[in-house]
Amino acid sequence: MGKLHGIKHNQDLDKVLTMLWQYCWGTNMLGEYGPLIIFSTIIISGIVISSPLGKSMKFPLTNTRRMLLGLVVVETGTLLTSMWTEVIHREIAATGGTNFCAADGLVQCGSVIGDPKYSEFFGMSWGMIGMISFSILLYLAISLFFGPRDKMANLWLSMAFLLSLPGLIGVAWLVIVELFLVDGAPHICPYCTAVHVGMVATVVILYVLRNEKEEGKWDIAIN
Repeated sequence: MGKLHGIKHNQDLDKVLTMLWQYCWGTNMLGEYGPLIIFSTIIISGIVISSPLGKSMKFPLTNTRRMLLGLVVVETGTLLTSMWTEVIHREIAATGGTNFCAADGLVQCGSVIGDPKYSEFFGMSWGMIGMISFSILLYLAISLFFGPRDKMANLWLSMAFLLSLPGLIGVAWLVIVELFLVDGAPHICPYCTAVHVGMVATVVILYVLRNEKEEGKWDIAIN
């Protein structure tokens, strides 16, 4: 009896947590694109911090570390978005639909994330691939930000840049899928687009940082 009571208690707790989650992130409070607004704001903030506009923000950091801070923020936002696309993917796979993104119209997720022909790469969902990739990139970005003078910094930077490059191929392929290949194309997956923006921004920031390193402009002293 005690064991059965514990199971029922856990099920009730799961229901409460699910209702709370749907209330906070679902249509009642933020709408189906509420998470997108939050994640996109994080990504855009990172882009601004790492761009020339970030110089006017008066960070007590050198140009290099300011860009590294922006990179950390971009990776955080893109990782969160990838996690959310994985949530959508799993819900569609389990139930055939999702409450976390529109399923019809030009701007939607159902036909893109839910298409079994294009939503996976060698058996792994694109959301999971993004989670793994951006977790590694975030780790390398944090390592560079806190250890710019470390003897491993050059290796970390090169690894991050080389790891990010295949992401551009993935972005190009998924854009083609959205616009031309899925049923009812064209469609635009807003969460996928946020990840694409984060991926392109990552490559650009790392390219600039790599050039600074190679040209001897790797300024790491705190102002």
